Amino acid sequence: MADLLTALDAPPSGRSRATWFDSLAYCRAKLMSYGPVPWDSPGEVAAFFGKAQGMFRSDALLVDLGDLLAWRVGHDGLLRTAMAARSRPGYALRTLLGDEQARAVAAEAVTAVAASAGVVPVVLSVPSPARWLAVAAAQAGAGAGAGADTGADTGAGPPDPDRAETAAMYAADFLRTFAGLGVDGLLLDEGPASAGELIHPEAYRPVLNVADHYGWPVLISAGSAPAWPFGEVTGVAAWLGSAPKNPETPKNPKTPKTPGQAAGRWGIVVGAEFWNGADPPAAADLVLAAVPADADPDAVMQRVRALTP
Repeated sequence: MADLLTALDAPPSGRSRATWFDSLAYCRAKLMSYGPVPWDSPGEVAAFFGKAQGMFRSDALLVDLGDLLAWRVGHDGLLRTAMAARSRPGYALRTLLGDEQARAVAAEAVTAVAASAGVVPVVLSVPSPARWLAVAAAQAGAGAGAGADTGADTGAGPPDPDRAETAAMYAADFLRTFAGLGVDGLLLDEGPASAGELIHPEAYRPVLNVADHYGWPVLISAGSAPAWPFGEVTGVAAWLGSAPKNPETPKNPKTPKTPGQAAGRWGIVVGAEFWNGADPPAAADLVLAAVPADADPDAVMQRVRALTP
């Protein structure tokens, strides 16, 4: 196992700043001809991640469990039917995260990736509990190939904190599957939610407690909101956003006033401008760069090489 916080301070790639590449969509396009990741074949999963790491030298290996579970729903109509059997909020997510075959496939995939990670930290990437509620509900009704299956914005808006906390309990139980499997950290992805749409991470306390128990630093990614919109949160090691802090008080009256930049680490979620050569803010401790699926390989590799010492 690698120490994630140490790897943020001294990136394994040798770069001056840790850079995490979310290359799943790109590598699916270029290596799998836009097909799915072979999540149910540990050897092929390890090879897939190995090829991706050979290209990008990411300072963490992001294992996208949201994509894995979307694959599982898309390949099992009975699971999708079971998820849709009740209409009450959270039922679809509870059913999905409790699926024993999904847990077994996920555990084997994570074990395979961790076994070949070397000194590079392995980070589980999942939708935030608030977002996961809407994603699972859409998967139950949409089936394979729908936007919600990949964690896309459903347009349903965030749930209330009580429902988010219930979702966090389901997620926490699911995450216990990965105890002792070489996981080094956890990334909660808020997707496209703005600052006014975010729920205070205190609602995610069950997940934060499980991560703390296993020694996994937790990072939150919200690419459409400034970092640390609620100030410092116990159990959250870093916040990745669009800027270091929110310069204005959110207009949503349910959102607390921004107390300013927290003392914890912060990272920047970069967009297309990064791939066009723009440099992220120098003060950011971490860069999270999603690689567009349709990006030109030569241009992508040129940009990656420019970051590599």
